Amino acid sequence: MIHFALSSRLKLKTMVSAVPLVLSALTPSLTFAVPANDAGFPARNAAKEQLGKFLFYDKILSGNKNTSCATCHHPLAATGDGLSLGVGEGGKGLGIMRDTGTGSDAIHERVPRNAPFVFNLGASEFVRIFHDGRVEQDSTAPSGFRTPAGDAFLLGVDNALSAQAAFPPTSNTEMAGQAGENEVADAAAAGNLPLVWHLLTQRVMAIEEYRTLFAQAYPGLKGAILISGV
Repeated sequence: MIHFALSSRLKLKTMVSAVPLVLSALTPSLTFAVPANDAGFPARNAAKEQLGKFLFYDKILSGNKNTSCATCHHPLAATGDGLSLGVGEGGKGLGIMRDTGTGSDAIHERVPRNAPFVFNLGASEFVRIFHDGRVEQDSTAPSGFRTPAGDAFLLGVDNALSAQAAFPPTSNTEMAGQAGENEVADAAAAGNLPLVWHLLTQRVMAIEEYRTLFAQAYPGLKGAILISGV
């Protein structure tokens, strides 16, 4: 029997050429996501989108006013951060370049979860967030969602993605900061989530521009704005 030795270049070419054949063989056993369309998302609302954009990039929602939602979910990093474990409160930079600091400037700890991508997660097909389903639609719950806050969770939240967004500000590691640094961090450390949301609502609504944006986005609301709107 004669054996032929293939060059490294030919081996690579053969492997690459085989990829489509392998995928074709696997296709019948794979389930692909159905392409999204407008019907699978909430109706567009320009005023709410404008308000949400400002809040997403505003560090006012963090205890020490140094971290925004976009810090760990920035569009430049595909709305994630590319890290296995996020660098939350006290870190610097974006994406894979986010720095934990050193010495006295080091962060308290890494976030024990990664920052998931948020593209399209507002679609109606997503009724739970995270692999362990820690935030999930539940018609038997007072709020309509099963969350770490239990029955104390906010009322008037639209979907699972919105429900999930209420929790990073309540985490000392993610956005609140450490106990003793600010009143939001103190409430978070005590496990008083409703107080965290109340304090942040007061902080946001003290700004005239935000009051105007909320009035435009929620014209039917009278009096105080609830954190569910924030």
